[in-house]
Order: sequence, then structure tokens, then C-alpha cells
Amino acid sequence: MINTLYNLDTLGTSRAFFLALLIGLGFGYALERAGFSSSRRLAGVFYFTDMAVVKVMFTAIITAMLGLSYLLVFGWIQLDQIFLMPTIYGAQIVGGLLFGFGFAMGGWCPGTAAAGLAAGRIDALVFLVGAIGGSILFNEIFPSIRSLYDAGDQGVQMAYDTVGMSRNWFILVFTLVAVASFWLSEWAEKVRTGRGSYLGSPFLIIFSLVFVALASCLYILMPVSN
Repeated sequence: MINTLYNLDTLGTSRAFFLALLIGLGFGYALERAGFSSSRRLAGVFYFTDMAVVKVMFTAIITAMLGLSYLLVFGWIQLDQIFLMPTIYGAQIVGGLLFGFGFAMGGWCPGTAAAGLAAGRIDALVFLVGAIGGSILFNEIFPSIRSLYDAGDQGVQMAYDTVGMSRNWFILVFTLVAVASFWLSEWAEKVRTGRGSYLGSPFLIIFSLVFVALASCLYILMPVSN
């Protein structure tokens, strides 16, 4: 059994901060290698000229989803050892819209802006200053928007329960959607720019089959799931 820092209630220790630093450096390096230290590349997703954001994010989501699922199957970790974000519809809908507008207008999100700043991007600095200003503003007006902050609080909700599906079936369907998005992203880039480096390539075929196989194998290892 793996004991998480959250489960051990040691998130405030020096060891946790050191691990957070290492993970942050690794995450920043991954963002840089993915080209996400450039707002031009990030903004390309809105014009269907560079779909790297879609491909990287879907890859990250299904990797985490499948990885956690296999840890649960083998009994190496339990869900109560992990912090699960509560579903708060009002706050998350408004927050998602604000985030979307900010991403479209600025070409950055907080994480990629930090990577952009490390790469010397002045617009990333401007974006981060705006993000800090927005955080301060939120703190100042919080008493007047407290009702929105708690609006629609449903506690911890699992997506598969919400849509009335078993966990394994949801994982398989979501993986198929992600794989379809990889192919559609490559197709969109080819239509818009004349290039689709991985469209129909052996790499994309194998990449897709591996994820689908991993999702399908959960039925064998854990045939009954809720």
C-alpha cells in the first residue's frame, strides 16, 4: 500500500515542499519541451493551426486516469488517500468561463505563463501580474460573492456516477474520445496548415491502440466496477 502525503497529513512538511519543487521543475520542463512556453503556440488551438494543447492535455488526463485505475486495481492505493475536488457547479462554471476568456485573450494559463516567464517572455510576465492582481481582487470582494463560491456544492461527485455509467465503461469511452481527438487534431492541422505530421502514422496508430488496450484490460482485471 502506498501512503500519500495527503493521507499522512504531511503536506506542510519540508519533505512535501521539496517534492513539490522537484515536481514543479519537472512539470515546467515538460511544458517547455511541449512548446507551451510560447503563447503563439498555445493560442493556435483556437484557430485549429496547432492542436498541441488538445493532444497534450488529453494524453495527460488519460495517463493519470488509467494510472490511478491500475493502482486501485492492484490495491496499491485507495481513493480516500487522495484529495478529491468537490463539485461546486456555480463557482466552477463561472470560474471556467473566466479562465477560458483569460486563456483566449492572453494566450496563457498560470502554469504555462510561469514556463513562459522562465523562457524570458515579457507577455507571460504581464499575464502573471494580471493573475496576481485578479487573485488580490478576488480576496477583497470575497465577502460579497461568498454565495456564488458555495453555489451548487454537491460534495465529491464522480463523473461516471453523474452520467450513470460504470467506472470501467466510462474509462473506455473517455479513452476512445481522447484517441478520436488525437486523430481529429491531426486532421484539423492538415486541413488548416497543410501539415499533419502524425496523421495515419505508425506512431499514432500504436499510441492509440496502447491506450485503448489499457482501458479495455480493466474489464479483465476488475470486471465489476461502480
